[in-house]
Amino acid sequence: MDYFLGIDIGTSRVKAVLFDGNFHAVASAAESTAPSLSPQGYAEQDMEQLWLSVVRTLRQVADSPELRHGELKAIGLAGQGEGVWLSDRSGNPVSPGILWSDTRSRALMDELLQAPGLDKALFDETGSQLQPCNTSLQLCWLQRNQPERLAAADYIFFAKDWIRFRLTGTAALELTDTSASLLNQSSGELSDFAFNALGISELKAKFPPLLRPESVAGSLSEEAALLCGLAAGTPVAAGALDVCSAALGCGAIHDGDIYTILGTTCCTGVVCHGRETVSSGTRFVTHTEPGSFINLFPMQAGTPNIDWLQQHISLTPDLVELERQIATVPPGSGGVFWQPYLNGERAPFYSPTARAGFFGVDQHTSRAALQRAVFEGLAYAIVDSLAGYSSEGDLYLTGGGAASATWLQIIADCTGRTVIASHFNELSARGAALLAARSVHALNDYPAIEQTRYRPHPQAHAAYRALFPVFRLLREQLQPVWQARHQALQSVSQDNEQ
Repeated sequence: MDYFLGIDIGTSRVKAVLFDGNFHAVASAAESTAPSLSPQGYAEQDMEQLWLSVVRTLRQVADSPELRHGELKAIGLAGQGEGVWLSDRSGNPVSPGILWSDTRSRALMDELLQAPGLDKALFDETGSQLQPCNTSLQLCWLQRNQPERLAAADYIFFAKDWIRFRLTGTAALELTDTSASLLNQSSGELSDFAFNALGISELKAKFPPLLRPESVAGSLSEEAALLCGLAAGTPVAAGALDVCSAALGCGAIHDGDIYTILGTTCCTGVVCHGRETVSSGTRFVTHTEPGSFINLFPMQAGTPNIDWLQQHISLTPDLVELERQIATVPPGSGGVFWQPYLNGERAPFYSPTARAGFFGVDQHTSRAALQRAVFEGLAYAIVDSLAGYSSEGDLYLTGGGAASATWLQIIADCTGRTVIASHFNELSARGAALLAARSVHALNDYPAIEQTRYRPHPQAHAAYRALFPVFRLLREQLQPVWQARHQALQSVSQDNEQ
């Protein structure tokens, strides 16, 4: 039996999933990672610790009975986007990796936004506005503030590309990851305009060659094979940005397909074949499918809202019991709204000072209503992202949150779309394995995946359609309140330091 391996380098977890020739998962392993976060907005990862996590997950998969009686034909990778991962020529890190969630460049962004027309010009060229998560802006910040860190590096990578370098010894970047803020979307090459406009043109030489997602980027080296327990010489595909790999994994590959990843961020994407359909209020990246783009709404709001709910509001950490409780509450939670912005927001609006909160609580509000409101708040945020798009079309859902049937029904009712959820949720790893198979010409057609459909209930959808404008008005009216809160807290902090 032939097998294909998909590796997903997430922000807080590394996963390795082994698929058979029909792309059914037959073995898997995962390990949590521990990013380092600071009050100053720094978000970094110990690169060597990340590598060791990858090695350990691969060794677990290598020990599976399937691989003892079959052959691993190819490996593919998916990974968290943006960030800055620096190494020397041998792949050794020269500093911690900077994550996409790092906000140290926020003041620099505010400065650059004062340059007339720069933000729009960057969007027209690269598909991304100025935001702290952008690799391009993070590099600009490093160039100004920590040039020695860049000078020590021979290569600039994205997370999965550095891991692939350690697996193969061959340095390369990949198109979908690079397209997030550094690519000329018309030519498919690194953007000279972006590099020059941000004053980082001298760094261009530190970027390895660009490959398409399905290209063979190298083969498993003898050293890595010994560490991981896999066969040396196994082809390793270039892979893809996790949101693109997840789109492929769930089947969102046709023009107009819509999908949402219910993860740390509830990223919503719309597949499109032409850039003219892209909303100027968001960003777009290159899809794994030739000629296609994904119009992305990479919300900060995501499953940490559910984690917070289980830790601080719910009387039980058990998700099944939590779902049973919220199922007793009618749609709309009695007019209680939850703003799901625990960590600010970046799409479909940008506000680093945005914060979460309940609205509409009265003396009759129950704990169950508060709990349901949190799930509904995330569903409203998906509707908010899709405002202005056709109401036609199904919605593919992926990620860990897709295991909650109650939440999936709320999303179907709130959006008015049929929700399609796969029985298998590690779809970013599945997309990486599909790319691995494509890289060795072992895939003619994309195999079907078992899915369940959740159709919207007309009465519930009518209730949510009436209530959504209140949710939208609330977040618009709260913008100056969030900013005033931030300024007041800064003043209090300064007074306390004196």
